Amino acid sequence: MEFRSDYAEFSAIPQAVIVHDPVATGAFATMEDIDDPAQLVRELLFRERPEARLYARQHLAFVELLREHVERVIYLSEIIGEHEFFDAARANPNQVFTRDSIITLPWLPGGYITPHMAKALRRPESAATGLALQRLGLSEIIRLPEHLFLEGGDVIPYSREGRRTLLVGYGRRTQVETLFYLQQMLIPEYADEIIGLELAPWRMNLDGGFVPIAEDVVVSNSESIIAAIHFDAHTHRALNVFDMLRDLGTKVIDTTADESVFGQACNCLCLGERRVIYYDLNPRVRAELERHGIEVHSTPGSELVKGRGGPRCMSRPIYQSPLS
Repeated sequence: MEFRSDYAEFSAIPQAVIVHDPVATGAFATMEDIDDPAQLVRELLFRERPEARLYARQHLAFVELLREHVERVIYLSEIIGEHEFFDAARANPNQVFTRDSIITLPWLPGGYITPHMAKALRRPESAATGLALQRLGLSEIIRLPEHLFLEGGDVIPYSREGRRTLLVGYGRRTQVETLFYLQQMLIPEYADEIIGLELAPWRMNLDGGFVPIAEDVVVSNSESIIAAIHFDAHTHRALNVFDMLRDLGTKVIDTTADESVFGQACNCLCLGERRVIYYDLNPRVRAELERHGIEVHSTPGSELVKGRGGPRCMSRPIYQSPLS
């Protein structure tokens, strides 16, 4: 197999993207009687309660912008309709984050990985999104066992000097033990190496604090990354990921913790060819991205960001043409 840089998420152009609008399914009704922010985070994982109509308008604006750059944008409800798996979405506004529930890889366009999500509320999401991918012609490669946790927001397909590299964040939502399982199941058939990035205790997922967006550009809140481990087929060793990036000639655009948490400043949706979709909440970081040749397409995020996710979180790319 010839390994190419376009195997990376930042350079692979999706053939389709799966999205979901939780307002349309009535999931926001679960928030109506919750006024305590701590209860909202504890029970539904949202930082604040969005205004439903504005949230729906902003989500539609995101979808319409996505349609300008991707051949097909498919709503989850269009694929699985009233199937029993979809019933869980009516009580779970987090289904909007279609990135988390299923993992697709640019270098394996016909397959997917089924994660096992840490939060019980979110576990039914994988069944719904997995069913959708099956109906679109994809096949499951591996399924995480129930004693291990993995979320799609912690997984970023990358390419390091031509290798099929999987960046995997671990900490709050994905365990370090999961990395050893992925090493066994993926290398060498489905990946060449895994780089595990240990996240600070306050960081939820990798894509909230570290996203490569071009061969020579990474946007990161560097204090989110504590350490790193490199895995090949047989061994693992400590790695300084920022030294690695420097040696590769990669520019790291650093964000503050507040920018990354409250503005999702790292959470870019990569579309290939140095193009990203980005919330309109981070003018300083956007200017830095553009200064380094990134074409930034902004979408309103004031209500969407209250769910603690960004444009990358709200999109599950598919790298082969869907059957239907």
